[in-house]
Amino acid sequence: MSSAVMQRGPRTGEMAPPSVLLVDDRPANLLALEAILAPLGLDLVRAESGEQALRHLLKKDFAVVLLDVQMPGMDGFETASAIKSHPRTAELPILFVPAISREAGHVFEGYARGAVDYILKPFEPNILRAKVSVFVELYSKNEIIKAQAKMLHAQELEKVEQRGESRLRVLTESMPLIMLALRHTGSVYYVNRAWTEYSGLTAESTAGIDNPAFLHPEDAEGVHAKWTEAMTTRTSFDVECRLRRGDDGAYRWHLVRAVPERKYSVIEGWVVTATDINEQKDLQRAQGRLLESEQRARQAAEATNRMKDEFLANVSHELRTPLNAILGWTHMLRSGMLDPPRVAHALETIERNAHMQTDLIEDLLDVSRIISGQLRIKTVRVDIGAVGRAAVETVRPAADLKGVALECIAGEDIEEINGDPDRLQQIVSNLVENAVKFTAKGGRVEVRVARADSMMEIIVSDCGAGISADFLPFVFDRFRQADNSSTRLHQGLGLGLAIVRHLVKLHGGHVRAESAGLGMGSTFTVTLPMRLVHTSDPEPGWFVDGEPDQLETKRLEGFTVLFVDDNADALELFKEFLEHEGAHVVVADSAASALDAVKLGVPHVMVSDIGLPGEDGYALIRSVRNIAPSLPAIAVSGYARMEDRKRALAEGFQMHLAKPVDLTELVRLIASLAEAHVAAR
Repeated sequence: MSSAVMQRGPRTGEMAPPSVLLVDDRPANLLALEAILAPLGLDLVRAESGEQALRHLLKKDFAVVLLDVQMPGMDGFETASAIKSHPRTAELPILFVPAISREAGHVFEGYARGAVDYILKPFEPNILRAKVSVFVELYSKNEIIKAQAKMLHAQELEKVEQRGESRLRVLTESMPLIMLALRHTGSVYYVNRAWTEYSGLTAESTAGIDNPAFLHPEDAEGVHAKWTEAMTTRTSFDVECRLRRGDDGAYRWHLVRAVPERKYSVIEGWVVTATDINEQKDLQRAQGRLLESEQRARQAAEATNRMKDEFLANVSHELRTPLNAILGWTHMLRSGMLDPPRVAHALETIERNAHMQTDLIEDLLDVSRIISGQLRIKTVRVDIGAVGRAAVETVRPAADLKGVALECIAGEDIEEINGDPDRLQQIVSNLVENAVKFTAKGGRVEVRVARADSMMEIIVSDCGAGISADFLPFVFDRFRQADNSSTRLHQGLGLGLAIVRHLVKLHGGHVRAESAGLGMGSTFTVTLPMRLVHTSDPEPGWFVDGEPDQLETKRLEGFTVLFVDDNADALELFKEFLEHEGAHVVVADSAASALDAVKLGVPHVMVSDIGLPGEDGYALIRSVRNIAPSLPAIAVSGYARMEDRKRALAEGFQMHLAKPVDLTELVRLIASLAEAHVAAR
């Protein structure tokens, strides 16, 4: 039997002898059991109490337990119950070997506690050995089966791992993501096909992930430093760098990551991946450029808004300043505080400040026309020398008052050019006024008109304040002034030079500013072509039946004029002035009252404001045309844009005048229209 116990398991070598647990509180009984079982060659383990037996069972596996029943403390039955209740020993065979009576009750109790047999002392040694051998052989065969199952499981696991490794290799070879495998030392032993196709390198030629052969020169040092740190600290590696492409040598951005392979706390290798992020980098750069562009645009918009705010503050100041003088002198005139010489001075002051306001408003309207693209020029043959001299004479009173010498020099080779004489004079006047403004008393301003090859030049130079290098590029910008503070020495809206640049451009020329710096004076040079190739359509004529000089002597004797305005002061002013010119004047402060006046008797001419309460001037003229289709009508309005003029003519007015109105011009227009109306009857 012992030979059966000590048999070999398949492919496992010699097995260790099975263990048998002998439990008895009497050493003599234990010695007897050992003597009987010794021939079997088993590993016999003693236990002198139930507690000691349980401790052995928790540490070691046994083939069978020989258990006495009558023991102090925990007896055999209690020990058997404890053995059967534990999962580890629930299936362990128990042989009771008691020295008590053979009564059936004791035997049944033993079987009830899980015993497989019940042998009373004294027992036959051969019988005991035979029974123990049966259980030992069963245990040994079961262990052989377990070993074989374990070996089969290990073999299956090995096959599964091999299949998994094969599938993983196929996956890594087919995936577009670059993958490398490194030893714990950092040397490369595997690269997938994506890396070979991209770089043209094998595992051997790749060597390591910090190899400068495939890294961009600007990235190599940083990659090497980070890889060295990752190897030292045994942590993951993550870096963005440019990798060289093998076929064309181009570098593309990649996100390179290396993750350590650990077994317990020991690094056995590294898995490295490289993801192409070149398009994301391009997108990031594009987004960065867009962000910078948006920031610049926002800053420019904020700067423009600041300039507009400053400009509006300047407009308020520049308009209020002459108003202050006008209202002040008007108050003194009405109070009777002034003697006749002072009355004349007051009237001159009021007129001068009114002209100042008119000039300011004209500048604002010109800028509005420039912004809306409605500014037009009427081209004729112009003596540019005469234009220069006229502009100088216009500014001379202001220059004389300030003590600035003003001179105009025109060359002998000057020829006529194509242009708008009024706008050309405005160009020269703006430049000369600007030069006089910034030139101190005793200074000199020179205007030179000369031919330059096929062009004509107007050069305005001064010895005044000069222009700083920082401000020079912006000198022609709208709303831009070198000093925008409330304490600046020179007043103005900062529009004159912007208007000059646009008018020069309309004439096909260009203008430039030069200055050596602050306190060094400045020079503005306007270059104009001899002939204007691209001309704008001339504005519709403002006169009827004759030229203006033929109408200047006409007056309003015998004519009835209907004047419509909701402003009482305007009604009084125009009624007084037109009656002084001999007209019979009927006034109306609304469209309804004007229609009633027309129904009572059709006047020779109607002059109407556009902005009326209730129905405006456009509605009025439409209603008038139903009653008096041929009645001449003049629109007088503060709306002075080109589209406002065109609309007035389209609605039925013959003329459109922008406020403030030149009263002499108004008289000539009324006379011309009235005479034409009478002649047509």
